[in-house]
Amino acid sequence: MSGEGFDPVARRPVWEALSELYLDVPWRPLVRSTARTLACSHYSLDELRAILFDEIHPVLVLNLCATAGVWDRFDQSWLEQCIIANRRRARGLRPWPFCGRRFVRLLWRLLAPRIERARAAAAVESRPAAEGAA
Repeated sequence: MSGEGFDPVARRPVWEALSELYLDVPWRPLVRSTARTLACSHYSLDELRAILFDEIHPVLVLNLCATAGVWDRFDQSWLEQCIIANRRRARGLRPWPFCGRRFVRLLWRLLAPRIERARAAAAVESRPAAEGAA
């Protein structure tokens, strides 16, 4: 992911939503609300996947491997600082712990179709009534 168009302020809602999936709590109930938040963002599916895989996952995956990880909420300024520091590293030097590879792939398989469905539903709802009747 290049530095072009990188706007931490615009990414914060996406980072916060995705970070909830890395808390030491049952994450499956959070997938639907996370997908809705991501669907409301202006990022494409490819961009959202890159944010998950390249920004959130490398920074938070170790919480999944910890005996007693963070369970209530990640500090968002800490998260932002870690993501920015990780982006500055050469791609080959970024951490990619083995313990979470399957997890992040599973998350994306669950999130992507839900994001697409939410966006499609929003597009149908935003059509003018006359268009929908035609």
